[in-house]
Amino acid sequence: MRKKGVITEYLPWLLISLAVLAIVLIGFLVLKNSGISLIDKIKGLLGA
Repeated sequence: MRKKGVITEYLPWLLISLAVLAIVLIGFLVLKNSGISLIDKIKGLLGA
């Protein structure tokens, strides 16, 4: 059986998911440190 094909098939998706997870974690930490004011700014930009 060729297991290399399976690994190379899923490797890009694994890297993309790790990058998205890192971005979400960094965003969460930034929001946690800056408080609600940043959320209000984003709402203001969206016009909500």
